[in-house]
Amino acid sequence: MTVEIDEYRPGDEARMAEIAPRAFGRFARHGIDYTLPRDRVESYYRNEVLDFARRMERQPDDLAAFVARRDGEPVGYIVVGIDQGRSELFQMRWGILRSLAVDPDLHHQGIGTKLIQRAMQWFREKRCECVDVGTDQNNIAAIRAYEAAGFRIIYCGMVLSQKLEY
Repeated sequence: MTVEIDEYRPGDEARMAEIAPRAFGRFARHGIDYTLPRDRVESYYRNEVLDFARRMERQPDDLAAFVARRDGEPVGYIVVGIDQGRSELFQMRWGILRSLAVDPDLHHQGIGTKLIQRAMQWFREKRCECVDVGTDQNNIAAIRAYEAAGFRIIYCGMVLSQKLEY
């Protein structure tokens, strides 16, 4: 079965919101923090997708999403944008890869790579001179996919958290 990449269409967000918690639940910051209620973590990732969808439906020039479809059904997505603040500060178009998710049942089939390639095409069309992407240090598959696309690690940070008792 072939996978086609095309632009986000209203209605895609329902399936994207199903994919997100499954894709991020094992690797992303909220997914690996087991002090957080699991249902809230899933809601967090679903709501992130729905927020992207609301913003895209206003058709901004600085935000886009591309969807991987197998037999017409979304199986992954990538959200890209222009970071206006850094673009103005550094006097160059600064792109940011905001979110990439692939249905975990379809990992290791090149879907993420195809989505990244489409995102890079969009950044070139927008004349971006720099593009950033963030991922978690334990998401080795994502790191490898980004490095294969030409990204290099330039910074590795850390999040510390404390749950307060009252």
